Amino acid sequence: MATSIVMPKLGMTMTEGTVEEWLKQPGDTVKEGEGIVTISSDKLTSEVEAPADGVLLKIIKDVTEEAAVGEPIGIVGQDGEEVGEAVSSVEETKAEQEPEVHQETIQQSELYDQANQKMDGPQRKKRISPAARKKAKALAIDISNITGTGPKGRITRRDIEQAATQQAAATIMEEQTVEKQTAQEKATQVTGLSPIRKSIATNMQQSLATTAQLTLHRKADITELLIFQKKMRAEAAENGLDIKLTLTVFLARAVTLSLQQHPEVNTHLIDEQLHQYDVVHLGIATSLENGLVVPVVKHAERLPLGSLAEQIKLVTESAREGKNVELNGATFTISNLGAQGVEYFTPILNPPESGILGVGTFIKEFALDENEAVKQKISLPLSLTFDHRVLDGAPAAAFLNTIAHYLANPYLLLL
Repeated sequence: MATSIVMPKLGMTMTEGTVEEWLKQPGDTVKEGEGIVTISSDKLTSEVEAPADGVLLKIIKDVTEEAAVGEPIGIVGQDGEEVGEAVSSVEETKAEQEPEVHQETIQQSELYDQANQKMDGPQRKKRISPAARKKAKALAIDISNITGTGPKGRITRRDIEQAATQQAAATIMEEQTVEKQTAQEKATQVTGLSPIRKSIATNMQQSLATTAQLTLHRKADITELLIFQKKMRAEAAENGLDIKLTLTVFLARAVTLSLQQHPEVNTHLIDEQLHQYDVVHLGIATSLENGLVVPVVKHAERLPLGSLAEQIKLVTESAREGKNVELNGATFTISNLGAQGVEYFTPILNPPESGILGVGTFIKEFALDENEAVKQKISLPLSLTFDHRVLDGAPAAAFLNTIAHYLANPYLLLL
């Protein structure tokens, strides 16, 4: 009686397998329990044993073909036995898809045998499935250095694919090495880091490594602020006041007032303890020819707009001129890249501070007013980086919104 050889289930998640190699050909005598075909799943390769003594009557699934778990892949029976009706339906479906499977299988087997006979050296001794050999030829993989993971050390298709991946990775690394050497050869000058550059590099690396930084972005409507700034400058000039009312000054005032409303942002995290401050020591990031420093305006909360402008001018100019200026103790920092045409960026915290505000360049936009008429407005990009260990997103967003509110209503900055 004919017996089907079915695709086994090698694991709990296996739903289908692939025929790797037929160890017997149609007409060959088989013994029950003898290995007859090698199959593979996504994770395993295994030999399937003959279900009974007899002859391999038919191969239903050829090498490289897939079959569902439990689906017949071959037929074992007695020599000369006719395949029964249960098997005939499977055979008919197979015949429609690939006529003369029997002849194809014999021809492929003969070709593989001939190829093995012609091989010399280490490759001749290698046990390799036909599917793996075909894959190796297509990918130009030398099988002499591959250790097979299949039964009895047989090289499987998965072994070839892994070797191809490793070979590709090695090629990429080699190309990167060549590119790096070429880049070094093209360098016109190699110098060490300056002391200030070393300090910046160390601080920034430690900042990113020791804090949980997150950045929020939003725009602030500064249309009214620019009008207000123009009026304030005109009044200062009329009264003979030498006050430099830059946008940074108004930003510093808005940030100071906002920090007083959201003191949880005006916090240092030191040795797993939160140090919250009532005073506002404002850091103003200032670029130099060879680096960046952050001079500090102490007690910004005590300074009206005019005095705040004077202090910002004093500390930033002193820093650029190399004079002694306070560079430590800030509770919050402002970094402005608007003059460089940058819109949004991600400023890096200056520990132990919990927040830093990045400021971009003006953006002209069109919007609808309350009467649905089109009007032009000017927006300012703001980027707030904060330490997520200290603050969550909602309170950080509330703080950023308060800054935007002060900038949109500039007369509040005088209160």
